[in-house]
Amino acid sequence: MKVFNLLKDFLIKKEIYYIQEESSFESALIDIESNNLLAFDTEFIWRNTYFPKLSLIQVCTENKIYILDCLALDVSKIHKVLADKNVTKIFHSVRGDSSVLYNCLNIKLENIFDTQLAEGILNQTKGVQISYKKIVKKYFLKDISKSETNSDWESRPLRNTQIKYAAEDVRYLHSIMRIQNKKLKRLNKLNLFHLQCEKEKNLGEEDFSESRLKRLLKKNKNASQLEIDIFNWRESQARKMDVPPSHILQDRDLKHLKKIVEKKKFDECRWIIKKDSSRNDFMKYFL
Repeated sequence: MKVFNLLKDFLIKKEIYYIQEESSFESALIDIESNNLLAFDTEFIWRNTYFPKLSLIQVCTENKIYILDCLALDVSKIHKVLADKNVTKIFHSVRGDSSVLYNCLNIKLENIFDTQLAEGILNQTKGVQISYKKIVKKYFLKDISKSETNSDWESRPLRNTQIKYAAEDVRYLHSIMRIQNKKLKRLNKLNLFHLQCEKEKNLGEEDFSESRLKRLLKKNKNASQLEIDIFNWRESQARKMDVPPSHILQDRDLKHLKKIVEKKKFDECRWIIKKDSSRNDFMKYFL
């Protein structure tokens, strides 16, 4: 089977189209929307901002790969197909992509097949994240390069190696999905799988402040209401300024700020909250 998959990949080439013009995007959309099975991936930058910056959306049909340049196109037009319950969308590790698509484009996904989740169920490796690279190696005996994983996706023009990397991330998803779907059906695990896909998608579509608060409370089960209030204030500041919450203050400072508020010693905020405007806002909020 692995040799057959390898030969199939060699004989059936998928043309790559890097789309930067709206007219080309309109033509691509006509083709994309004519399919009921599509593979997707995203590339984004998320280093010094509260919200991720979407750079590319990769869409793979049976014989074409479209690389949509989100810095040049109105990619919100992809909403129709992503929200269509009659179109199956294949992702590898859907949570991250659903988070970016929801928070950048307000798109909620429907009808998802997550190849990472499927492989976990098939291998009975609950909680273990199996990489796309490993799955491609397993089913296609092929090593794909991950050299552009931490690439600067905001820089233009993109290098050919970046475009090739982006295309490889969706090239094999159709074939992987078909193999996994047959195995899941044979094991009578499809219902369990689809429930897990929905759960992962929904987790990705949570508000950032909500998901971060859950992580905080998981680590600090005894957090007081005042600490939670300070945490929520930090989130609102970071969202307003579009910076990572840690740029406002660190998690480790929450307890210290709680004591500062309780004792009304606001002068001590100076060495914790560095930015004057944020510090002033904090004092007004908690006075």
